[in-house]
Amino acid sequence: MDYYDYENMPLQQLADTRDHALNLVQIVTDALKKAVREEYKKGTNIKKIARQSGVTRATIYAWLSE
Repeated sequence: MDYYDYENMPLQQLADTRDHALNLVQIVTDALKKAVREEYKKGTNIKKIARQSGVTRATIYAWLSE
C-alpha cells in the first residue's frame, strides 16, 4: 500500500494522518500570522501583505486585531 493511498488506508491511520495534517496547518498558520504582523509593522500595505501571504485582506485585518 502506498502511504498516500487514502482510500485503502486503515481508519486509525487516516485519523492519525488527518490529525497530523491539521496540526501542521495550525503551525504554518501561526507562523504566517507572525510574519504578517512583522510586515505590517514595517509599513507594508495590507493589499500587498494579503497578496504575498495568499489570504484575503479581511483575514489580514482579523489577524492584526488578534
